[in-house]
Amino acid sequence: MEPGYLQAVDPADEESFAVLSRLLAVALPGHWTETMLRSDIVQPASHYYLAWAKTGEAVGFGGFWLIEDEAHLVVLAVEPACRQRGVGTALLWGLLQWAREQGARRMTLEVRADNEAALALYRRFGFVELGRRPGYYGEVDGLVLWTPRIDGPDYAGQLQQWAAGWRRP
Repeated sequence: MEPGYLQAVDPADEESFAVLSRLLAVALPGHWTETMLRSDIVQPASHYYLAWAKTGEAVGFGGFWLIEDEAHLVVLAVEPACRQRGVGTALLWGLLQWAREQGARRMTLEVRADNEAALALYRRFGFVELGRRPGYYGEVDGLVLWTPRIDGPDYAGQLQQWAAGWRRP
């Protein structure tokens, strides 16, 4: 997929919310509801991006909470037909950049222990497992992952390598 751009989501923009809802339904069916998404996106600590392909098609979204100097990735969703094509990489890159700009020193997340594609992506960005939550996803454990420090020049240099042509505001 040719790189496109990332768009910061305005929580009051109903058109953006409709796009998020459509992506949520196809990318994470049964995991989050529209009500949960709407409740999360309006929180002052929440920051969301939409990923747009060069063709103008919305292909994914992601969001994090910023609490003090810690960013917590709460969702990363990619249109199923666009997976393994750089969209998740672009979103994670953009969210990490944005978190750094907002003063985050680290980022954390929970992921299903059996989600190999997600684990490979997160590990590529330096996330390491620092905890396990038995049964967090029903029958599947959740892994708690953390980045190293993201606020220094070394990590900034690594982030530039992951940009892969995607643009952000």
